[in-house]
Amino acid sequence: MEEGSVSSPVLRRIGRKTNPLLAPLSTLSEIRKNRFLVRNLVRREVRGRYRNAGLGYAWAIIEPALLALVYWFLFIMLSGNPDELYAVWVLIGVIVWSCFSKSLNAATNSLSRNVRTIHLVYFPRSIFPVSGVGANIVVTLMSCMIILPIIYIYDMPITVHMIWIPVGVLMAGFMALGLGMMMAPLNCVNGDVEHLIRFITRAGFFVSPVMWTAEMALERGAWGEAALWNPMVVPITMVRHGLEGKAVELPDGIVMASILVSITLYLIGTMVFSRYERGAVKYL
Repeated sequence: MEEGSVSSPVLRRIGRKTNPLLAPLSTLSEIRKNRFLVRNLVRREVRGRYRNAGLGYAWAIIEPALLALVYWFLFIMLSGNPDELYAVWVLIGVIVWSCFSKSLNAATNSLSRNVRTIHLVYFPRSIFPVSGVGANIVVTLMSCMIILPIIYIYDMPITVHMIWIPVGVLMAGFMALGLGMMMAPLNCVNGDVEHLIRFITRAGFFVSPVMWTAEMALERGAWGEAALWNPMVVPITMVRHGLEGKAVELPDGIVMASILVSITLYLIGTMVFSRYERGAVKYL
């Protein structure tokens, strides 16, 4: 190099591009390595949601309780449903479905809603959908605290099967994470995806066991049995049966299909996210 000459800066690509086929494992590795950041983003999201609310975190319990009260009035007081626990089952359905729908919307919008951070600093972008889903899981588990007075009022047994309550919540969030990561890059390119997902979650409320139970479906014959293949039947029924203190009483094929759908959504979602997120953020 001649004296007085200035070397030109070397541009380096930030981040390591992994093989999309290895994305399911690399995503777990990224979460583990950046667990402190994920934990702080989840904490920030939860705190921000109730920052200006006078009742604060109590809204995590009050909101589903008020919804259950409305459904109880409509379906017991007006229609005369004889099952005294029906309002409880609706409440559980509302809590678990809200976890899935809010987590799916958060994961789908995770890139588009964090555009400023993406342009300012780099860290693995899979952290955005993971932290969004994680925040909703935390809020849902807080909402599950309403189960305590229900156990006391209805004198329900406390058994080892109550472990199904957090398992069902985590399963619902896991399904939302896989599907949301699949949709997040596409949402950066076309904002219609956000509105489509919002419609799907609203419509899915009625075809999922929120206002009906697996036992009701089985009483309806072949059509009822077909409804049980909805993947959300298993996590919602897990929480309900866990509250009752009994094992998950569903056909083995239904349970295995729901688990397979959850794993498949995660595998495809992480691979799609890893393959397209770099190009998609250029549209933000």
